[in-house]
Amino acid sequence: MVCIKKRFFNSNRLLLVAFGLWPDEETIFARFQATLCCSLLISSIVFQFSRFFIAECNFDFIVRIFSSTSFFVVLTVPAILFWIHLKTIKRVLNQLQYVYDRLKDRNEIAIYDKYGYIGKQITTLVIIGLVCTLCGNSVIVYWSYVFDIVVPKNESYTIRTMQFVTKYFKISEKYYFLVLVHLNAACSTGLIILVGTGTMLFSYFKHVCGMFEIASYRIEQAMAIELLHNFDIKNRIVICRKMICAIDIQRQAMEFTKYFISSIEGSCFIMILTTVVCLSCNLFQIFQIESPMEEVEQVLLHLSAVSFVLTILFLSNYVGQEVTDHSNHVYVITYNVSWYLAPLHIQKLILFLLERSNKVFSLNVGGLFTASLECFATIYCMYLSYFTFMYSMQ
Repeated sequence: MVCIKKRFFNSNRLLLVAFGLWPDEETIFARFQATLCCSLLISSIVFQFSRFFIAECNFDFIVRIFSSTSFFVVLTVPAILFWIHLKTIKRVLNQLQYVYDRLKDRNEIAIYDKYGYIGKQITTLVIIGLVCTLCGNSVIVYWSYVFDIVVPKNESYTIRTMQFVTKYFKISEKYYFLVLVHLNAACSTGLIILVGTGTMLFSYFKHVCGMFEIASYRIEQAMAIELLHNFDIKNRIVICRKMICAIDIQRQAMEFTKYFISSIEGSCFIMILTTVVCLSCNLFQIFQIESPMEEVEQVLLHLSAVSFVLTILFLSNYVGQEVTDHSNHVYVITYNVSWYLAPLHIQKLILFLLERSNKVFSLNVGGLFTASLECFATIYCMYLSYFTFMYSMQ
């Protein structure tokens, strides 16, 4: 028996098992790892919010803290989401395994494998990007300290870094290195978990797309011309059986998706609101910098945050659009087959399938947001509107 966890989700397991967030590793030590990881991420947010009560606040400082804090919230929500819903994630993976085990037709297995490998390839590419990002981040953050040891000089290389951190968070110089290490560790941990969880969800919904594609394939096979032209008792049984199988896997794809979205829609709603705040505040901070060439670090910091969050939003809405398109494809296939050659009782069965498929199926979060490219454009316009409002209020 083929295990889809090892075949398609092994890369995700390597990223998440170190933090105790892999569903199959529900041990006391794994819970301790997850608790420690989430505590690190939450502590980074608490520290940044604490600056409101300790440092002297003004509008620029408030927006600056919100721009960094909202980014860390974006990194923290997936970790807490997986920590709370480990049993749900495990059940989802078992559902995918159940569907795979019931496939007997080679073409159907090939379709399922195709979508699984697409998700795996996307995961591999994102992990490569993550490794490059973490290596680059380590070089940018710690190169000055290495140079102070290897090539010492009268003026320390770390002065610029120290000035940036102390000015950004309004902290004492003697604590800046602890703050730098703390936030960098939390950021790196959050990025790894976000990539592990995000690509896992992306692969899951690609499998759902594969299930809709199998439903379309089964409908085409059930309504093949050779079966309709020679409509005896044996072919009637074959057609009815294949139509039932097509409807069954379409129903499973819809039910699996609805169950999963209903379990995490609260976290998704928080994530959407946080991304809008993060994008608006970071874009505002970029336009607030008076001398971009002199404050390159701050420009790159906010620009990286905007680019990263926009990428997350696009991929999330893209896979939602893919699910909707594959669901609609079942309707198109059902409408285009030679249903008029089938007997009346099978035409009635197809009519029910058409009525069901005519309703657009999508990843809907709380009835407010529907994952699609149109939703991505809406959120993009929303954050630009908030940015314009903030810029006009300064």
